[in-house]
Amino acid sequence: MLAMVAWLMLVAASMVWCSLHVERIGSAALPGESSWIDRHGPLAVAHLVLGLTGLAALALAFRRLRRTHEALRQSENRFLLISSVAMDYVFSSAVEPDGCLGLQWVAGAFEEITGYTCEEYRARGGWRAMVHPADLEQDARDMQILQENRPLKTELRTIARDGRTVWVEVFAQPVWDEPHQRLAGICGAVRDITRRKQAEADLIATCDTLNQFVDSVPAFGAFVDLEERYQFVNRFHEEWFKKSRTHFVGRRLSEVHRPATYAIMQPHSRKALGGERVRYEHEMTGRDGRYYCFDVQYLPRRDSDGRILGYFSLVFDITERVLRERQMLRIQRLESVGRLASGIAHDLNNILSPMLMGPEMLRETIRDPAALNILDLIESGARRGADILKQLLMFGRGGQEACTNLRVEPLIKEMVKIMRETFPRDIAVKYRLPADLPSILGNITHLHQVLMNLCINARDAMPGGGQLVLDVRVEDVTPDLAKRHAASRPGPHVVLSVEDSGSGIPPEVRDKIFDPFFTTKPVGEGTGLGLSTVLGIVRAQEGFIRVDSHPGRGTVFHLYFPACRETESPQAAPASAAPLKGHGERILLVDDEVQIRNLARQILAQNGYRVREAANGIEALALFGSAPGEIDLVLTDLMMPAMDGTALIRRLREIQPGVKTVAITGGLSQPEMMQTIEAESDAFLLKPFEASVLLEVIHRVLQSPTAPAAGEIRPDLERTRPNSGR
Repeated sequence: MLAMVAWLMLVAASMVWCSLHVERIGSAALPGESSWIDRHGPLAVAHLVLGLTGLAALALAFRRLRRTHEALRQSENRFLLISSVAMDYVFSSAVEPDGCLGLQWVAGAFEEITGYTCEEYRARGGWRAMVHPADLEQDARDMQILQENRPLKTELRTIARDGRTVWVEVFAQPVWDEPHQRLAGICGAVRDITRRKQAEADLIATCDTLNQFVDSVPAFGAFVDLEERYQFVNRFHEEWFKKSRTHFVGRRLSEVHRPATYAIMQPHSRKALGGERVRYEHEMTGRDGRYYCFDVQYLPRRDSDGRILGYFSLVFDITERVLRERQMLRIQRLESVGRLASGIAHDLNNILSPMLMGPEMLRETIRDPAALNILDLIESGARRGADILKQLLMFGRGGQEACTNLRVEPLIKEMVKIMRETFPRDIAVKYRLPADLPSILGNITHLHQVLMNLCINARDAMPGGGQLVLDVRVEDVTPDLAKRHAASRPGPHVVLSVEDSGSGIPPEVRDKIFDPFFTTKPVGEGTGLGLSTVLGIVRAQEGFIRVDSHPGRGTVFHLYFPACRETESPQAAPASAAPLKGHGERILLVDDEVQIRNLARQILAQNGYRVREAANGIEALALFGSAPGEIDLVLTDLMMPAMDGTALIRRLREIQPGVKTVAITGGLSQPEMMQTIEAESDAFLLKPFEASVLLEVIHRVLQSPTAPAAGEIRPDLERTRPNSGR
């Protein structure tokens, strides 16, 4: 630019020089002198050429200037057009003498954003008057940045003419007065970001809602990246680990979890990071020593291109559900084995019945001591077999005997005395008995068997010695605890605890200890019926068992029995009268087992009864119908082919409502079946039984009042069961 100005000045000087000497060009020279052209001709030509060239250059420069001006005008028009349709506006402000900023010009969406024209904007007070009151301090800080000659990018709220709050993003560049080192003005742009801010607020609200949702989900929620680092965890991690979320974020799985736990997690984590959805159950012992089971799910997360970013981890605590399922499976197994035991007991009791009835008959005819000893051995073996079968029936809630109102203090003291006398000296036996314990409803023999089984197991768990403690306390069972145990009820319970300091029960067998025939003892040292019998006895009395065991730290069995109220004081049944012989009464004997039928016929015949036999219900009906009114009592087995005993008794009652019946059976595994038989017959006997018991029952039924006609209420008659002590 400076070169062009110098060139123009030179051209102007040349043109002036030419104009001053143009009159001399044509004048003649004086004599003796050279002409002006001779003296200044070359210089004049040079000035002329230079002037003409300068004029041409000047014309060209003005032409270029017009083109530049036109391009600038078109560019300004395009800028104004863009500004008018955009959601931004541009502005220029100058610092006025009073120090305030005065708007010089503005273009774009100014009126759409503010609602004001430029004149209204100036009249209202300018920018400062538009800023939201809550953002005035921020605006002052922003102005300080501009006064330090630094560019500014900021976001704040303004108030539009209609009262709306408008979020704006401001880009401002200071116009700096270098000589005075002060702010001279501001140029910049303002953008309406209200929608973006609303979207951000909505997004934040959505994130807050999602965070609250994730925290409220009853599960452990987390996101794990490609390096197996936690990037997010919900509040369940804080509650479980008792640590803040910052403890997890950024740390690897192997750094957070115990080695044994991570060893289980790692292969599943690798599958999830490979893009596979994973689900598995994880069982563990918590830091509190309790058993836990978790349903673990890993859900891979991908970006828009399908690349794996990590996986979401969802872990649900399903401990209670698993325990309920296992309890139900255990109950189903017990019921299945109970039904099996009932069937086995029926067959074996049929075999054992002659072995118990026969020796009594033979003793009346044999005097040889050696032969009598053999009879005793036979009878003892039969009794032992009957006891084993009784345990099987007890397991299935059958074989129930009369319960009485019991106080546990004498039983505990008796058990402690027995253990101190018989257990090894290196086992210290202790007990704790509080005062004023309520009584429980139970059978003293069964409770003695329960405690003996548990104490023997405790002794065997301490081969190197230890401590065995019998503890009794009263505990109020809550409805929640009662729901976890079948057939139990809430309320006060007497809790009998048997605690040892032995090896404990391994976790892998803990769910099997109550299964029949399951034992961890060597062959020949255990039948596997002890704990199953214990469970059957406790459940029969509406109680339940809770087991606490830790390997290496011992085991505690807690037996819960409902405490008796003062009104719950059933009295023991009176002792039966001595059996008496018959006087020619006619008895119809019905049994499909030939040996039992023959032996029972001989016993009845030898004791003054007249007996007719039938092998099944159909034969019995025929015999009964052929001699109407001649049968005084029907003695029938329940489980027979063709027609069972229950159906037979019903048909006989239809024919002769007053007929007396005694039912005999080898196995009743369900209380409902026993109640049905009690309602249908006058008495019933459980095999195996002794001859004296059979004779006693028949005598008492025959001596009882005649059964009423159908439709009338019969007086209750005492049902007779075999007594294991007979």
